[in-house]
Amino acid sequence: MESIRAAIIGFAHMHVNEISQYILETDGITLCGIADVHPQRPELVKKRYTRDWNLENVASAHHLTPFDDYREMLDTVKPDVCFLLCANVNKARVAQEIASRGIHVSVEKPMAVTLEEAGSIAALADRYHVDVLVNWPTSWRPYIRCLDAAYRTGIVGKLKKLYYINGHTGPLGVGASHRGVDAAAEGMTDAEKAATWWYQSDMGGGAFLDIGCYGAMYSTWFQEENALSVYAKARNLNTPFMEPEDNAAMIVDYPSSMSVLEATWTMPNKFLPTGPVLCCEEGVLYTTADKQVKAMTLTGAEIPLRYEAPFCDPNLPALMVRHYREGAPWHLTVTADFNVRMMALLDAAIRSSKENRPVPVVY
Repeated sequence: MESIRAAIIGFAHMHVNEISQYILETDGITLCGIADVHPQRPELVKKRYTRDWNLENVASAHHLTPFDDYREMLDTVKPDVCFLLCANVNKARVAQEIASRGIHVSVEKPMAVTLEEAGSIAALADRYHVDVLVNWPTSWRPYIRCLDAAYRTGIVGKLKKLYYINGHTGPLGVGASHRGVDAAAEGMTDAEKAATWWYQSDMGGGAFLDIGCYGAMYSTWFQEENALSVYAKARNLNTPFMEPEDNAAMIVDYPSSMSVLEATWTMPNKFLPTGPVLCCEEGVLYTTADKQVKAMTLTGAEIPLRYEAPFCDPNLPALMVRHYREGAPWHLTVTADFNVRMMALLDAAIRSSKENRPVPVVY
């Protein structure tokens, strides 16, 4: 494959601006077509990070005219790979349209709304002989790869508890900013936010799927056993104009360890840790605000770390170029199998929050 012909379907997710920037910066991949998935309910305004704003921003950056119909775009442009950034509820349907044309598909995290839908998306790989990938923006952070490398040295022993809290003031909240754009979200009224899919349960909105998925991803990445069960709570604490939760918490039980995972739309991002905290037999591994990896003993003394910082592709488009040109392996977190396992955990957590009981995780 000389140069990857890429397309983007869906501008509901503000990460589309990040993907757009990475394609611009990467030799060997070109964005050739863009199209949105028309929303079931229209948004009220075009402000930074809303659907129409995202579409115009990417179209301008790549000098492209958007197609009105994504199926027509796929049939006209005939891309090699398509990045899918539509509302969560539409992912399975649109991924089927992409893969059925023999086009590789990259779904923006999380893979789907439910475990069943994740399984149907994963099955597209064998049915149509295409790659089915999932993009996690934090998978490409060098400090997270270094945290993983440090843990694998065994310097603090086996993982006993993984703790992670992630969040912000909401995807379109006050001061929210997203990579690929050098400005924060503009002020929006409650009614304007409520008209976007992020704040609508039937569209796959809410903090669980938006932010809680990262905790499920890290737990699936670092925990070395299959989860047994999860007990979760979800509440709408400070966003009265919407139905779904703005906060969620999960306690995941493993045979010899546990994970405590939290998601919030009601806290400024700068107050939250930069990565998961690994509480192990002999000490703790964590990342600092300046993106350094640190270790300390159980008594609080710092442990000098000695490990080789692993190579880290800067983003998924860059890895795609290396994969299709050189056969470079996919990172664990982009693979369909990994993401189906992650969805097994997240799906059980969401059901637990609705049923108010621990729910087994079935892989």
